[in-house]
Amino acid sequence: MDLNPDFGLLMVKAFIILFVVMDPPGTIPIFIAVTKGMRKEERKKELNQAVIVATILLLLFALLGKLLLDMLGISLNSFMIAGGILLLLISFDLLRGEHKWGVIGESGAGVGAVPLGTPLLAGPGAITAVMVIIQSSGIEIVLFAIFTAIIATRLLLGQSERLYEIMGEVGSEVLSRVVGILVAAIAIQFIGTGILGMYQLSVQ
Repeated sequence: MDLNPDFGLLMVKAFIILFVVMDPPGTIPIFIAVTKGMRKEERKKELNQAVIVATILLLLFALLGKLLLDMLGISLNSFMIAGGILLLLISFDLLRGEHKWGVIGESGAGVGAVPLGTPLLAGPGAITAVMVIIQSSGIEIVLFAIFTAIIATRLLLGQSERLYEIMGEVGSEVLSRVVGILVAAIAIQFIGTGILGMYQLSVQ
């Protein structure tokens, strides 16, 4: 593995993209809501299940995503444009403080897999980001991004009650808006890269 500065920069960039798209800070109030009334051990169990489900889904799409694109005859540039548009729509929801891409279940046991694991953590935005990262940067980069983002998410959500008390509802909403802006910027970059790639192929 080449550990030059450019490679390290790619790893950091991939982690930031995936972590921002997964939006664990924005998931904190949802996590608290769907695990309301649970004991500490039960809440921890649901969180661990959510992390496991999200990890498995992201790894599956990272490893099999290229095969799926090849089978469907979809180019990376086309996928980056479509993925960028999807991320842009998600950013609009974040900016409005909504989570339309996820289905919030009732509070109670079994919420770890759905809706926490998917679609909140491993939702369409995260899956899109993973598939784009592996296509553009390689398997080492995407595996690093997945595991570091998942670990950071687990640590953050593990302190959800404490963090929510510190931030409060208003602070959580403000943070969600900031994350929405970052997701929008990432989406525009994906779209621009895809359009540029298609243009370069058309003039060759």
